[in-house]
Amino acid sequence: MTQSIDQLIERAQESLNANHWVNAELQFNSILENRLDDLSRLQKANIYNNLGDINLKLIDSEKAEYHMNLAIQFHEEAGIPNKMDYSHALQNMGLLLLELTEFDQAKNYIKKGVEIAQEVGDKLEIVNARSKLARLYEESGHYVLAYDIFSENHDSLLELGDELSDDFAEVCSHMGRMLLRNGRPTEAESFIQKSTEIYSKLGSGFDVERAESMESLGMFYEQLGRYSEAERILLEVLAIKRAIPDEADVLILATLNDLGILYRDLGNFEKAEEMFQEVVNKSRETIGVDHPMYATAINNLALTDISNGNFIQAQSLLLESLQIYENKYGKNHPLSAHTLNNLAHVERRLGNYELAETYYKRVLKLDEMIYGKLHPDYATTLLNIGVLKSVQGRGEEAVSYYLESIDIRLTVLGEDHPSYASALEKMGMHFLGINNLSQAELYFRWALEIQIRKVRTVFPILTESERELFYLTIKEDIERYNYIAFSLLEDRPEFVKHIFDFNISTKAILFNSANRIKDKIERGDEELKSLHRDWKREKRLLTNYYAMGTQELEANHIDLSRTEQRVQNIEKQLVFKLEDFKGMLVGDNENWQGVQDQINPNEAVVEIIRIREFKAFKSEKGIVYGFTDFTQYLAIIFTENTIEGPEYVILGDDYKTEDVWYARYRNSFLYGIDQMETFNMLWKPVHDKIGNVKEVKVSPDGIFYKMNPNAFSLPNGEFLIEKYYVSYLTSCKDLFRDDVESYRNRTFLFGNPAFSRLAQNNSLKLAELKGAEYEINSVSKLLEDKGWNPKTYLNDRASESSLRSSFNATILHVATHGFFGDEANFLNSTNRETNPLFRSGLFLANASDTYNSYLDGHAQISDNDGVLTAYEAMNLDLSKTKLVILSACESGLGDIRNGEGVFGLQRAFMVAGARNLIISFAKVDDAATGKLMISFYENLLQTEAIGQSLRDAQLKLKESYPDPKIWGAFMLIGNG
Repeated sequence: MTQSIDQLIERAQESLNANHWVNAELQFNSILENRLDDLSRLQKANIYNNLGDINLKLIDSEKAEYHMNLAIQFHEEAGIPNKMDYSHALQNMGLLLLELTEFDQAKNYIKKGVEIAQEVGDKLEIVNARSKLARLYEESGHYVLAYDIFSENHDSLLELGDELSDDFAEVCSHMGRMLLRNGRPTEAESFIQKSTEIYSKLGSGFDVERAESMESLGMFYEQLGRYSEAERILLEVLAIKRAIPDEADVLILATLNDLGILYRDLGNFEKAEEMFQEVVNKSRETIGVDHPMYATAINNLALTDISNGNFIQAQSLLLESLQIYENKYGKNHPLSAHTLNNLAHVERRLGNYELAETYYKRVLKLDEMIYGKLHPDYATTLLNIGVLKSVQGRGEEAVSYYLESIDIRLTVLGEDHPSYASALEKMGMHFLGINNLSQAELYFRWALEIQIRKVRTVFPILTESERELFYLTIKEDIERYNYIAFSLLEDRPEFVKHIFDFNISTKAILFNSANRIKDKIERGDEELKSLHRDWKREKRLLTNYYAMGTQELEANHIDLSRTEQRVQNIEKQLVFKLEDFKGMLVGDNENWQGVQDQINPNEAVVEIIRIREFKAFKSEKGIVYGFTDFTQYLAIIFTENTIEGPEYVILGDDYKTEDVWYARYRNSFLYGIDQMETFNMLWKPVHDKIGNVKEVKVSPDGIFYKMNPNAFSLPNGEFLIEKYYVSYLTSCKDLFRDDVESYRNRTFLFGNPAFSRLAQNNSLKLAELKGAEYEINSVSKLLEDKGWNPKTYLNDRASESSLRSSFNATILHVATHGFFGDEANFLNSTNRETNPLFRSGLFLANASDTYNSYLDGHAQISDNDGVLTAYEAMNLDLSKTKLVILSACESGLGDIRNGEGVFGLQRAFMVAGARNLIISFAKVDDAATGKLMISFYENLLQTEAIGQSLRDAQLKLKESYPDPKIWGAFMLIGNG
């Protein structure tokens, strides 16, 4: 049956209302092609108007203009029988011209549409028409005027009782955006939330509008530094937009751009750059290089280049972006001003100070004209001018700009906002540059207090890699403050409390966040635990893929990037579920007073802090700031007598490089060279302060991560171990960590793996460890005699898969060869990751066979390849493990990342959950190691005191092996 014209139009309209724009376009065009003669002029006008609206949504401006002109023409030819339909056509033409940034022409059409709506007298239609006029002002940068109109419309809709309509939602959304633009973010939230709620209630037909409103909410949270909420919302917006049929590319590009901004603020510059580059590439393909979104994307890419020091490339991108904005919007638009500000920054970094100042002053006038003085953008420009004045040595002028910027940011954004902290830090840098360390310390301290509070909110929502990137954004700020406060300690000894509090908040924060998140998961529901198991399984699979060459991956049709993305997606789900743990990373009592409360009689706690020298150098282009290669060490000491605050001592006689410090220690430890001088320099000040204690717990830093103070020679010929025993903490946070509820007597012992099935295939030249086998058998016998039920794995059974299955042991003991660095070249060459946790590990059964397969060009995909890297060890389940013993040479070595410890086996097993770890810093005789371990277990089974048992075993071994590099090679890490 032939359908009537009205039925055909109704069906096409249904597709349009459902956002099926391509289908709607086909249906309307079909009507025009097949039933044109049956249409009235008014029907033609409305069909062409709808087609123009569809073309506008699909970013086809040429077709949109053609159809809208026809719509207006047919309305006028028909004598304008329906004034509101004619008004709608005029308004749509105005919106099209607005998209084309033809602001004057757009204003003419929209104003005429408003006038006709006012003639008709329908209040709701008048509000809708005026909303389009407000959008015009919004796009052209007249934010205050736009807000005033939206505000009037908001009140009018309330009077009409229309507060649950899409019209009211649209007005609320724009009011929120304008409040954000006008520097009033706290007022914006309720309007944007209201808009989002209304669109949600209206259903899927308003998914586009809901997504846009949600995106505004996400950027609101981003501006306030509430990154968790921002990321969650923006990712949801992206998913909504991608699910909408025929969604315009430009709207998805806008969300990708906003996500890039968020990741940049989180310090994940690589991911941010990927987002911006994707926007650039897709803009070229879909909307063209003259579109404002393309200009925005290359602007953001330029900021990435600035961060990387690529100023010439940044300059080129910014000039291109500025040209596009000025062509589209004119020279007085906010986007043009923002780009000019970035360009001024580049010129400053290039040393073109006069040009930079000219740009900045022009931007300042634009900011005042667009926003007024009480606005974050105006404050940013003031701050930038202040930095320029500082670099030029015009100090008094600089301070006035800094102070005004700080005052505005505090008033508008509040005392916890990252931008306020940034302004304080810039002022601190100025005072540092003129050698006013007291004022520099004050401003840096205020800034760091804000950043520490930010850490508490940001870390829970980040993945492992994102946490590391974010930590890098504050690490240098901490180190810079340490240097300044350290330089002032002689006159202001109380600053040592600030140094300690900042460092306990951030030292080993990556390690502690991983540990505490794992603890949280252990106490979570089954869904959370299942998700965690999925993540670990995918990570293990990814590790195996990393060991394969490109050809092997292609031959097995393995998409490495897809696996990496899958791991990241699962981890993101995990952290979103774990977001509710406020205070998890930095407890309220984790400060110097809290540590003092933890001190036991006859005990001392020592926090070692590596102080990097930070200097301001004057050059032809102004003042240059930076860290040098020289370091010194500060030891902060707690005993039962330091009630009013910790004491401190300085280790080392002057600033020296890390290589010099460590060479002195190694020469003393390994070869007995300058033993007393080394002791005097690196430990004696601590020794003299702690008094007659029996135990010293040290939170190390720098070279101390790879040295054992117990082996220091004392002036009377004794060794330090004979006076008291030193053990290491991962950080002073360990003092607050609850002991593990372990499965008592559950022990797994591994030793003397069969590295190859055939002796002649032992390509890694790994010596057989008969002493390790004797060690394991002897320890097993001791445990059995005390009623324990140890499980032993020797030779072929000492495999990687067996080690993986020994989860939650009370004690896990592994006696084998360890590796670090060059000894694992074949791992480095097959692994595209730069993670240092891949460069250290343990060799287990069949390790040489794995190496032989590699030499033959065959990589293995296996959880049982005989090579347990530190990266893999992190994923072992040791959450209830009291003690791990790595009876392997140099198991304590790895890459030092100051403030985070040694990225090697010791870190890996602690992240896996072990509460205590015994490791070695040197190559040790097989027989001597066996004697030490047997003696240790004999003591442990009697006392259950790990630290005391190891000390007594080392003292006993010292009787047979006086050389400190033998008995002093092993160290306890953990809180006992």
